[in-house]
Amino acid sequence: MFIENLLSYIEGYIILDIKGDNPENFLNLALERRIRLWDILRNPDGNIRFKMPVKDYRLIRPLARESNCRVHIMDKRGLPFFINRLRGRKFMVVGFATFFITIYFLSTFIWVVDVKPENGPLRQVTVDKVISVARQEGLKPGVRKNSLDIRALEHQLEQRLPQVAWVGISFSGTKANINLVEKAIPPKEDTFDRPASIIAVKDGVIKQLLVINGEGRVAVGDTVRRGEVLISGLILPSEPKDKEEEKDKPKKVLKPRLVRAKGIVRARVWYGKKCEINRQQVQEIPTGRQQTAIKVITSKGQFFIKGSARHLYKNYQQDNKVIKLPSWGKFSIPVELVVTTYSEVKIKRNDLKYEQAVSIGTKKALDLIKKDLPKGAKVIARKIIPLSKPEDKLVRIRVLLETEEEIGKSVPLKGKIDQGEKDNKNK
Repeated sequence: MFIENLLSYIEGYIILDIKGDNPENFLNLALERRIRLWDILRNPDGNIRFKMPVKDYRLIRPLARESNCRVHIMDKRGLPFFINRLRGRKFMVVGFATFFITIYFLSTFIWVVDVKPENGPLRQVTVDKVISVARQEGLKPGVRKNSLDIRALEHQLEQRLPQVAWVGISFSGTKANINLVEKAIPPKEDTFDRPASIIAVKDGVIKQLLVINGEGRVAVGDTVRRGEVLISGLILPSEPKDKEEEKDKPKKVLKPRLVRAKGIVRARVWYGKKCEINRQQVQEIPTGRQQTAIKVITSKGQFFIKGSARHLYKNYQQDNKVIKLPSWGKFSIPVELVVTTYSEVKIKRNDLKYEQAVSIGTKKALDLIKKDLPKGAKVIARKIIPLSKPEDKLVRIRVLLETEEEIGKSVPLKGKIDQGEKDNKNK
């Protein structure tokens, strides 16, 4: 397909409109004489438009008279016509050549330096610090790519930045990417010796409770709210079993003990999402036909070097790519290259049945819910609740998902762990 389009552009082709009482007869006669036609389509006004090689144009004039049709040339495209237009525009040719030479020359330089952390945002070193060190080592805007020793530069950055474990430098066009990985921060020694309680991170119904250390504040079957204490790190003193014997003994002042709560708390948790599906679906199906237009925009105007602003498709998708010359400080070249691709699409309308719309809506709602599910959550039940009638054009549903998951989270407490607890742990 690409080779055929390239050959057609090199040879030159024309776009024709056929008007008459029976344009289909004209097409049949052309096909019988093996005249190459492509991109044949019928316009909204009833005319037929197609493309053909410019060299075969003289062959279709007798066919037009024979079929009682009129032929109109709508556009001329391809390299021969482009060259003819350029013959009277010497300054434009020079400017066009200068434009591409300038692009090629400037593309050999680095104009942007970007820092890309591999494992999330930087915590031990700042982006400005990395760029500053790279500038001192020679990696900065305005430097030619082939003048840099990448391996030596990576090694120097690793030496100058002790917080970084690995540095990799790569080029993407005129941009230099500094990829780096920070060294892991060792946990503080007293992190696991601090007293803490376990609280609920979400609402649920307790299904499993295992207290390893601390004092349980809930039981299996209890409904808990987010933020509620599940296993407390504050252990209150217990009342004596035999109060009569304790009367004769001197009273001891019992103090609460602080520990680091440990345990497993699993609960039943519910998630819900609503979704709306329109039963009248409109689908755009690509036909495979495309047209490309390339234009240069300057401060004095714009001109096309391929194609034009017109296209032949009634329904289409448009994709624009803008290529700008890199700027150097405050200086920039006011020239842009815009590549526009028109892709023809066929509009297909489809009326969904009520059951189909419910199925699609259920899948979308489940996909949204699954994004919120934590790792290790076990789905145990789901429920679909229709919120609209079967005759409605807009189908609304609600999906409920029941899971079993760990809901405990450790939160620190003020104070220090009881010394007796530390001694037991050491033993």
